[in-house]
Order: sequence, then structure tokens, then C-alpha cells
Amino acid sequence: MIKIFSALFATVFAGVAFAQTVPALQTRIVATGLEQPLFATAPEGDSRLFIVEKGGLIKILENGAVLPTPFLDLSGSVDTRGERGLLGMTFDPNFGDNRRFYVNYIDKTTLNTVVATYQASTAQPNVADATSSQTVITIAQTGFSNHKAGWIGFRPGETGNLYIGTGDGGSRDDPDNRAQNLKDNLGKMLRVDVAADRFPNDTTQYGYAIPDGNLANGNPGINPEIYAYGLRNPYRDSFDRETGALYIADVGQDNREEINIGSAGANYGWRVFEGTGLNFPNDTQPSNHTPPIFEYDHNGLGASITGGYVYRGSLIDGLQGTYFFADFVTDHVMSFRFIGSGITDLTDRTAELLSPTGISGRISSFGEDGFGNLYLVSLNGQIGMITAIPEPESYAMMLAGMILIALWVRRRENMPGLILS
Repeated sequence: MIKIFSALFATVFAGVAFAQTVPALQTRIVATGLEQPLFATAPEGDSRLFIVEKGGLIKILENGAVLPTPFLDLSGSVDTRGERGLLGMTFDPNFGDNRRFYVNYIDKTTLNTVVATYQASTAQPNVADATSSQTVITIAQTGFSNHKAGWIGFRPGETGNLYIGTGDGGSRDDPDNRAQNLKDNLGKMLRVDVAADRFPNDTTQYGYAIPDGNLANGNPGINPEIYAYGLRNPYRDSFDRETGALYIADVGQDNREEINIGSAGANYGWRVFEGTGLNFPNDTQPSNHTPPIFEYDHNGLGASITGGYVYRGSLIDGLQGTYFFADFVTDHVMSFRFIGSGITDLTDRTAELLSPTGISGRISSFGEDGFGNLYLVSLNGQIGMITAIPEPESYAMMLAGMILIALWVRRRENMPGLILS
């Protein structure tokens, strides 16, 4: 009897464990009525979610509601034509102490990229101090209105190094071959050291230093800010908060979408290469081309990639280490695991995460909160948190096991002298 019960007990709880290993997912709507949201983020350990809108507002979602007063209003400074706008935001790793955060936008007057830093108000933590604005870096743009990228972020462990993803400046085929030009900061992943204000006596300029390990390494023929190059429109990028791996999703042109892993000095090949395919066969092929870890063609999953994050939250068992991404054109949402030598577990999550009554599509970004939970950001004005669907089968199996235990214990009480083995 004991052996039979032990086997049954193991079967019951093995079934529960298996159900937790591969959870069914859903998207729980947390905000609606937004104006073209493009990003969502939060400081480490902060319960608020900061939402970036294309038009220049940053709003706060707190305790299930979007606060009526914006955290920051840059609508008077931001050009929104085409792919321009307020495009990115990140928090200083020491935000809890210095209240500092960074934004990336296209300036309404110059049409150049501006990365600026602000501080949250000491008296009102849900409002930024608009007078604290200081420019970190300005990046000259072309007159085209597309391929502005806009992501910025800090790699875990590099508390002073700010990474900046730039597109090639627009049009088709990168007409000036900017992505391969090492004297141009477009079509690049830049890295600058913002650990300290380089102009302490200037209230408008913050500035930066050049960290060790960038591509130039003292070579005057290479812009010192360049970390990696050969990108078309890196949209979007993220760090794995556990391993520090940099995922770069680069939007393709006519044929392929790609995901790369960022590394110092890497050349991702554009405009010569689109993924692993040749785009300009008459151009000299770079000998140092770094191929993507994953790509898909426009005959299948989609035609405009939206990069996401590696899940490192604690609410969904079995999902840790899974990278999520989407396609803006076909409204696909997908995931895989990167294992260093390739990917595994490529999964189409569209049916789980998109629905006519929930997130309906047009995924402009993913978001990550202060605890590693992931969100879908829809240009339609919605934000939804990725959660696991409660599985009734698991609870039923657990309940059945508990009933069996109770019956067995009662029977044992009526069988004195029974030896457990």
C-alpha cells in the first residue's frame, strides 16, 4: 500500500511540476487610452512603470492607474514627423540616490538626436525637475524622417556606461553608407561614460567621457563613441539583467529581420549585408561581418522586427531565460532561448498574447519593470503585462493528492504498528 501511494504521490506532483515548467501565457491589460506609447521602463525595484509617448510625454502607471500629471513633458521640444519623436528613456543605476534619468529624442528645431539627462524632483518624486535638463550628446541626423532608432540603456555592472542605439539616418539602402562609416555616429551602437558631469559649471551641458574598450582604442580615424557598427535601425535593444548580454534587434529592408548579440567592435554588416544575405553585392564585403544569432525572411514571420527582453521575473516559473520579440507588420509575438551557440525553443506566442479584446497588435515596444516583469506596448494606446494563466488542472491534481494523503493518514491511524519504509 505504501509503495502504491508513494508512486501515486510522485505522479500527482510530477504533473504539477510539469505544468509549471511550460506555462500558458496571457496579456493582462494594465493601461489604455495612451497616445502612441513607444516604451515602458522602471528603476530597479521600483513599483511604478514609466511610459514614453512619441509626442513627448512620460507618464507614470502607479497602483493600477496612469497618474494625471506627466512625469515629464517634452512635447514642445520634440519633432514627431515620421519615425521621429521621444524615442527612449533609461534610469541611472544609482537613480535611488541621484534621481537621474536619461531621454533620447529628435529635437524639433535641429532635427538632430539629443540624449539629455534630468533629475526627478526631491519634493515630488512623481514629477521630474524640468529645469535640471542637461545635454549629454547631440548626434547629427540626415534630413530623412526614418531610421532614428532611439534606445538607450545601462549594462548591468557598468554603472557609468550609457549605450545608445542609432539608425542609419533613413531613406533606403543607406545612401551615404553611414553604417559602415567609422567617422559617423549613425548606424551604430555607441557607448559613453556618464558617471560624472563633465561640465559642472554649465547648467545646460553634462557631457561624457570615453570608456575603455570602445572600437577606436585611440585610433583618430574612428569616432571614439562607437562600440559596434553596421546597423540599419536597431529597434529595440535590451540587456539581459542577469547575464548582461546585449540583444540588438535590427529592422531589415526588403528581405530579412535579424537579432544580434552586442560585442565591442562588432560589424553587423549593413548595408552590404541584410542579416546573412547580401544587400549590396557590389560593395566590398567586410571581413569582420558578425552574423545574427537569429533571422527570418519576409515570407514568414513578418517584415519589421520589434526587439524585446529576456524574462528574468519571478512570477512565471519555467520562463526565465526566454527572449521575447515581435513583428510590427504581421503582429506576431515570438520567443526563444539563446544558448551561446544558437537558439532553442522558438515559439510563436501570438495566440496567447494578442487578442481582439486585449493587446490587439501594433507592438511598438516591449517594456520591463523594476522586478523583471515584461510588458507589451501597443501603438494603439495599450500596455499589457505578460502573465501566466492559472491552470485549473494543476490545482485539481494537487487537491486530489491532498485528499489521498488525508485518506492514507486516516487509514494509518487505524493500523497501529505500521512500519514506514
